[in-house]
Amino acid sequence: MRGNKLTPGSNVRWESSRMILPEHREQWLHYQEQQTKEKKPELDPQRWEELEWLLGEAMRDNATLSFTYWKDGFFSSFTGTCHYINHEQRQFHLITDQGVVYLQFADLADIEVVSF
Repeated sequence: MRGNKLTPGSNVRWESSRMILPEHREQWLHYQEQQTKEKKPELDPQRWEELEWLLGEAMRDNATLSFTYWKDGFFSSFTGTCHYINHEQRQFHLITDQGVVYLQFADLADIEVVSF
């Protein structure tokens, strides 16, 4: 005879513990998100010089650039042109399809030329 969870000797008491409370699910999803985050990149001085040269050429030629930046553990990117570099506030003033975007120097990960 095959036993089921109602036959004597089965562990019925633990059958109800299979559910997940909303608080547990929320914590689990938060934990999963934390595991996918990446640490903030640090650019060395040589890479900053390369990016300065690239930005100077692009601003002179009004070229379209792809900016990759780090925010809250994730990398994002957008495409636009660099309008102004504000050294006092340490940020780039970029013109994109959505309007003017301000990107902090510390958040910058990479710059690539899309078109000249």
